Formats: sequence, structure tokens, C-alpha cells
Amino acid sequence: MTGLRIALVLALTACGGGDPAGAAAPAGAGSAPAGSTAGEPAGAPSTSPGAGTTAGAGTTAGASDSPGAAAGIVTAYFTEIDAASRAGRVADVAALTLPGCQACALDIGVTRDLAQRGLRTDADPYAVTAVDARPRAGLACAVTFLATTNTVGLVDPAGRRVDAAPGVPVRAGTAELALTGAGWRIQTIRYSRRQP
Repeated sequence: MTGLRIALVLALTACGGGDPAGAAAPAGAGSAPAGSTAGEPAGAPSTSPGAGTTAGAGTTAGASDSPGAAAGIVTAYFTEIDAASRAGRVADVAALTLPGCQACALDIGVTRDLAQRGLRTDADPYAVTAVDARPRAGLACAVTFLATTNTVGLVDPAGRRVDAAPGVPVRAGTAELALTGAGWRIQTIRYSRRQP
């Protein structure tokens, strides 16, 4: 369990720095190709309102080329990572991401590692708020948000808490999305420390 805990801590702190450059996910560790599983998560959660466009439940991936639909993809992505972590299964984000998204690969890797160890989290690893889609720029759209990685317990199949993964304070995130024939897909996610 210590190996997983150390991997989570390293991934969580790897995206510190004031520059939003670099793609590392707040709750990620390990590596796996982005989009290595198929399918689409069911629904998306409501987010706390931010300045700009927010998307909530019922957003259909690829239903629109609007900035609001891009925000819905980002919300659905974090919903799936949270759901997979709580269920102890590998996250299924292939319908939401493009191959090569390093931050996405880290998130998938963490869910894969949990599943392989027979563990799940006792709470959602992410709290994502203030989801705000910027205006489209051709076939691209940037979606900003605030992400907090919560401290979560790691639970075995018998329901016993066997370890914990520490949280990370709120950080500003930017997801860059590309418009494909199937709708918006996440190309990369970058994080920076939130300015006081």
C-alpha cells in the first residue's frame, strides 16, 4: 500500500509550479495510454457555478460544437474518474479524450492500479468547480476550472480502510479540447497553483 500512497503523492505534487504548462493530473499515478478503454460514462454531475458556461447532468458527449458542450465533456471526464475510483474499476474515458493526453493517462493509470490491487476510494478524489468554457477558436476550445484533490481512504474488498491518499489544495486547471467528427475531446489538461 505504501507504493500506491507514494505514487499518489508524487503525482499530486508533480503539477505544482506557477506555470500552467505541463500535463499532470491531480489524482494520477502510473501510466496507461489515454483512451485505452472504450465506452462513455453515464451522465455528468452538476458543478458549482462559475463565471461562464457550466454543464451539468444530461450533457451528451459530441452532441454539439458549442463551448457549453466542451464544458460538459470536462465535467463528464472528472465524473468518470471519480466513479471509477469509488467502484475500484478502470476509468472509461475513451469517448471523452484523445490519445496522447498525458494527464488523462495518469488518471486512468491510478484507477487501473486501484483495480489491480482490489482497492477503491471511499470518496470522490476530485471536487471540480467553476467550470468555464472560453469562446471557440476554430476547432479548439479551452475550458477552465478549479480542481481540489480530496484526501481519500483506500478501501479493500471487505470494506476495510487500509490506507489513505492525501489531498491537494485547490488549483486552477485548463483543459484544451479539440473538435472531432464525434464532438469535443480533451487533448490535454494543465494545472497551476491558484493565485492567492
